[in-house]
This record gives sequence, C-alpha cells and structure tokens, in this order.
Amino acid sequence: MPKVLVVVPDKCTGCNRCVLACSLKHFNVMNPAFSGIYVVRIDHEPVDAPIFCSQCGLCINVCPVNAISRDPKTGAVVVDRDKCTGCGNCVAVCPIGAMTLDPEKKKAVKCDLCGGDPACIKVCPEDALKFVDAREAVFYKRFFTARLQRKELVPFKPYPRRR
Repeated sequence: MPKVLVVVPDKCTGCNRCVLACSLKHFNVMNPAFSGIYVVRIDHEPVDAPIFCSQCGLCINVCPVNAISRDPKTGAVVVDRDKCTGCGNCVAVCPIGAMTLDPEKKKAVKCDLCGGDPACIKVCPEDALKFVDAREAVFYKRFFTARLQRKELVPFKPYPRRR
C-alpha cells in the first residue's frame, strides 16, 4: 500500500525545520525558497500549518515537455529538472500552492516524498508530520476536513489502529 505524508496542524509550532531539511536534502542549502514544504501561519488563529504536495498529479498533464511524472515505486509526483523549462504551468495549476519555481534556475520544485523516506519527518520535534499508509491517512483527512466544515479547533485524537 502506498504511503502518504499527512500533517497534524495542531502540533506544528512553526519552527520550519521541515522546510530547511527539505532544501538541504534536495539542494544542499538551507533556504526556504528551495523547499518542497512550506509552513504557513494563520494569524487570526494560533496555528502554523505545513503545506506540501498532496501528489494529486494535476501538474503532470499540463507540463508541455513531460518533465513531470509519477514514480511507480513511491507514487510520488516527481519533476525531472533536466527536462523542466520553467514555464510555470505546474505552478498555475496546483490547487494548494505546493509547486514553485526555484529562484536560481527557475525549475519546478515540489515535494517528492524524498524517494519514500521524507527528510521533513525526521526533524519535526513535535511529530506534526507523519508518513503513513494511505488507509491510515484517510482518518486524518476525514477528521481535519470535518473540523474545517465545523470551523472548530477540536484537538485531534487518532483512531485506534485495527490489525
């Protein structure tokens, strides 16, 4: 079963370690402009939330040079930076703003799940980021979607695992 990245926003402190770990892993610099994960602060609520690619794949079909594809091993949507022309179509189509262009070479940058071993998870001091199988991720997504619909900040309590 594929694994996906999920976030528990109540636990995020906004430390940005995930952001720096991503840019260090992929570009060997600690610079948020080169990261595939972004921490957004919601000022009217005391909440910081990591934003990253949901691997939906909408960007795949808008790339005119076929630089974006899905990794069959991890299920992640990946960018072949050698093919990328920096046209920005992928940035425009991304529904959550998780795709960007790096400031130097103007090539697409996004979360690629680090080949199945996300660096961001390893550095999160609050365990706000999780890499879980898709079946478990459903529970996180349903809870947070329901909470958004109710516009309440109810503390998250994970469902017990079934074996």
